[in-house]
Amino acid sequence: MKFKIGDKVKFLNDHGGGVVTKIVTSNLVHVKIEDGFEIPTLSNELVIVQDPSMFGGHQSEVFSVPQQNRNAPQPVVEEVVYEERSSRLEIFKAKGDDRKGIYLAYVPQDQKWLLTGSLDIYLINYTDHDILFSLILRKANGAWEGADYDAMKPNTKILLNTIDREDIEKWSYGVLQAMYHPENSSKVLAPVNSTFSIKPAKLFRETAYKDSSFLSEKAFLFLINEVAIQPAVAESELDEKYDEEVKMQQAKPVQPQEFINKHKTSPREAVVDLHIGELTEDYSKMTNVDMLNYQLNYFVRCLESAIKGYLTKVTFIHGVGEGVLKTKMMEILKSYDNIQSRDASLKNFGYGATEVLIWHSSFA
Repeated sequence: MKFKIGDKVKFLNDHGGGVVTKIVTSNLVHVKIEDGFEIPTLSNELVIVQDPSMFGGHQSEVFSVPQQNRNAPQPVVEEVVYEERSSRLEIFKAKGDDRKGIYLAYVPQDQKWLLTGSLDIYLINYTDHDILFSLILRKANGAWEGADYDAMKPNTKILLNTIDREDIEKWSYGVLQAMYHPENSSKVLAPVNSTFSIKPAKLFRETAYKDSSFLSEKAFLFLINEVAIQPAVAESELDEKYDEEVKMQQAKPVQPQEFINKHKTSPREAVVDLHIGELTEDYSKMTNVDMLNYQLNYFVRCLESAIKGYLTKVTFIHGVGEGVLKTKMMEILKSYDNIQSRDASLKNFGYGATEVLIWHSSFA
């Protein structure tokens, strides 16, 4: 049954009732009872009533309905449409191969100035399972406070809160409890019971914010639980581990890695294919200018990362075409003093590749 804010409802499995004050999810609402408390209640445990006397006891002001002239025009009540909290993750093939699991993500709203402005805090379900979660935070006085709970579909994210920088400490220590619900799997995973703890100072370092394969923005990531190492409580084989102790995973920050690492062919060399189809799956709506800017941005990020990571040679495959991409690349390379470029091996790459040699003073 669908409810809207203001509906008078009766509890099916308990005495009394109240008024719907908040739509949390399609299956969960908040009901304000006569004592003034708001109680989260499943929708299937409620029924809409028209007569307030059905609640039992004395009728209070919150349930009173003023008498109206039946012939007078009745106000139009607009139904509150429930808006899904969660949204699908965008998977970026070129940004890496992050481990499947549950993450906390601290995302600066201002992506240009990562250390200023507000932070959006997301819970990320980067798995192929539905999950039910409960997030509990530790308060300054040491007490525990339930921060959020909900259900999430596979490969989705939920915005938990938007905070100012001075409130980071309030979101720095907590417990995430979750249950995996697979549609079809060879094993049943144990419930998640994982603590996380971060030093707020880390979120004031620009290097802490990294790219990921499931977010379009840079974010400080905490891996709360990794699916691949989560113990199973039942399996399809005959070796179920009924009495095996289930260990708690300790949440840990995701260590930023050099952007160039996924293109490495050896410890000091890399090959980067700049064809747009290799960098993003969805480019059908991009203009030629959009695609060129995307490629150049990726080129610069790889180049800077290669310098920072002490690589000595990076081969960029740009294709032949009209030569616009290569021309722009050459203009950019002129601004670097420690770089030399030349055509890459014709035998290995054909005519559409440039080899960039990087000199480091520490190797001299």
